[in-house]
Amino acid sequence: MSRILEVKQLSAQFELNQKIIKAVDSVDLYIDEGETVGLAGESGCGKSTLAFSMMQLVPPPGKIISGEVFFRGQDLIHGSEQVLRGIRGNRLSLIFQDPSSYLNPTVSIGMQICDVIIAHNSVDAREAKRKAVVLLNSLGIPEPAQRFHSYPHELSGGMKQRVLIAMAISCDPDLVIADEPTTALDVTIQRQILELIKEKVISEGSALLFITHDLSILAEICDRIYTMYAGRVVETAPTVEFFQNPLHPYTRKLLNAIPRHDLKRPLAEIPGFPPSLDNLPPGCSFYPRCDLRLESCQEVRPELRELKRGHWVSCHNV
Repeated sequence: MSRILEVKQLSAQFELNQKIIKAVDSVDLYIDEGETVGLAGESGCGKSTLAFSMMQLVPPPGKIISGEVFFRGQDLIHGSEQVLRGIRGNRLSLIFQDPSSYLNPTVSIGMQICDVIIAHNSVDAREAKRKAVVLLNSLGIPEPAQRFHSYPHELSGGMKQRVLIAMAISCDPDLVIADEPTTALDVTIQRQILELIKEKVISEGSALLFITHDLSILAEICDRIYTMYAGRVVETAPTVEFFQNPLHPYTRKLLNAIPRHDLKRPLAEIPGFPPSLDNLPPGCSFYPRCDLRLESCQEVRPELRELKRGHWVSCHNV
């Protein structure tokens, strides 16, 4: 399989009130053609900032400070704005977490989809509208020709998320990044949106990076999974290996916190809180919350090591 996306030692930070917040710290990640990759971790661990960094969309006062991102061999960090415009929204697209924040309230949903189609394809307004209506229909939006003229405030949360999916897949991208696309929805709608992503992204052959704190979703759809903690990748493995043989103490605690109907025990919790990203400890960031910590963990930051084929972990105690 050919490599679609490769991230090398990517770091991004925010400067707020004379504090430096290390949101993404020396991250390596790759995605191959047709592959579905998961990115998991608690809220605030840097997952979304990593996604925005890959696409050169980190909002001020954030900035990328080092590293490389290659999309099919093209340099996205140092590439021109013209190169980025040709890739973003066309070959590389993003499904945002909160549709209310990213849909323009003054433009109909149909025209917003058409704008994406026209920007990246040699089609006129009539053909763009036809494709937009087909997309809305395929995503389960009733009366799509009429809904084409609706504004975001006239739609439910689930319908607005479907519009974002329509925009993301409208140009048949090579890679879709889904940034917690089901978080703001109720359980029933979450399942519907997940099924749509499986049908419209995975089944159509696009690669997918699915970002979430819900590991049960990743178990269902992913080929490989990355775990992030305090801005760094601490473990990555093929999905079966990830669930059957988790090695990092943080990954184990995340898995133990998943509700399971077949286990009659209280839900496990991860004690303590993640460290502040503007004051990270010198050693392992998980040290204060870890049951297996060693003295060296407090002073020396562990590097990712490949312990089995494709299974990398950042821990002194494995």
